[in-house]
Amino acid sequence: MSHFSEKDSAKVIDRYTRRFHEYGYSQKAVGWGEKGRQEIRFEILASQWNFEGMEVLDIGAGFGDLYRFLKPRQIKSYTGIELTPVLVEKGNELYGQNPDFKLIEGNFLQIQKIIPIHDMSLISGLFNFKLVEGNNYDFIREVMTSALKISRVGVAANFVTDRVDYHEELIFNANPEKIIEIALSLTKNVVFRNNYFPFEFSIFLNKDDSFDKADAIFKSYKKTNGK
Repeated sequence: MSHFSEKDSAKVIDRYTRRFHEYGYSQKAVGWGEKGRQEIRFEILASQWNFEGMEVLDIGAGFGDLYRFLKPRQIKSYTGIELTPVLVEKGNELYGQNPDFKLIEGNFLQIQKIIPIHDMSLISGLFNFKLVEGNNYDFIREVMTSALKISRVGVAANFVTDRVDYHEELIFNANPEKIIEIALSLTKNVVFRNNYFPFEFSIFLNKDDSFDKADAIFKSYKKTNGK
């Protein structure tokens, strides 16, 4: 049973369809506010791995703008999954002429079984919407579990923190400790970043959490750092 209901799906589609008609192709349409902040979020999500030659999955892709950001990093391919039809249509209009770009309309949890294995799964903004039905943490756990299963290297996701003195009605403010707990239940090899925006954070799940018992150092760390 999915933790993302049809009612929540309809509400998300309605919200972002209305925002697109109001703001057009812009960061405001996908709820990211001021110009330039989206680029920083992309920079953070891409900060932990070498993307050269990698197949990237973007869950909750919006227009697929992450493709534009990652293209100079020499990725092999980009696949975006987006729920809202008008965003998919516009994204394919913008980037669909590129053979290494694919933007698919659908609910990730419903179509995950037909999605090929990718190297990295990136999730930007998907977890910031307060569910009408169900529990946000159950939804986060379900998506991150599924994403890690179809990722060779790892999963990166960002969140709005609950360490705030204000709350918006539609925004889900995640407790960092609970998110770390979910991440550590899926892999021992986790990175947490809260050093770019004061009210947002990102978490990185490395799929390879193997280590040598002799020195208790992750094998992935040794490989990356030549230890």
